Amino acid sequence: MYKIILVGLLFCSATWTCQAATPSKDWKALREKTIMPGLAAERVDQTLEQCRRKGMSLSDTETLLRPVYEANDESLPADCVFLKIEEGLAKQVDAGQVAAAAEFRLTCLSQAVRLVSSGRQARGGGAQHLIMHTCMALESGLPAEVFQNIFSRPGGFRYGRMIHVVEAGEVLHLAGLPPSNIQLIMNDCLDRDLDGAETLRVTDVILTGLREGKSFESIHAALWVPAN
Repeated sequence: MYKIILVGLLFCSATWTCQAATPSKDWKALREKTIMPGLAAERVDQTLEQCRRKGMSLSDTETLLRPVYEANDESLPADCVFLKIEEGLAKQVDAGQVAAAAEFRLTCLSQAVRLVSSGRQARGGGAQHLIMHTCMALESGLPAEVFQNIFSRPGGFRYGRMIHVVEAGEVLHLAGLPPSNIQLIMNDCLDRDLDGAETLRVTDVILTGLREGKSFESIHAALWVPAN
């Protein structure tokens, strides 16, 4: 059954790139193929062993790991995709669902790269972290348009500050706040150049107000009023 599901995903997706397109002849070759920057041998060994315990064949397992190879071929953080597979296997999720989730994370990761790059600034040391946080937020359902508007703000942005704002946006989205309100808060935090602790405090104030039944408009109106 695993083979039917996973092979179906294989033929429904895009053509494999160079690493992903080369089949492994045995488990040792698959192990060597999967150990890459960011993926420790111990993690790879544990994942391959979990797949074998599930009764998955060599080809099934390689198909499951295909999004990881594609991420690496595209110079994307493969660890982010591999983590999704680890989490799914640890939770005993069906292999087909794990494969679909890994494919979706790869899609979000590629989209995150394009969005972060739209900021028209050099990829600094914080870019990789921002890409991964943006990927997670996209995966949670926060619309790409919000990030497009935030990242394209005039004057560029600081990676550290933006990471905290993206995290806040994801939390507010999961709390049910509409994208327009989330974008307003994200802009507010960036306009005021808030650090991580300050952005977290803003998020907590909004969440507390929502739990108390207050409207977003009333929360926002009082948000930036100086304390007496």
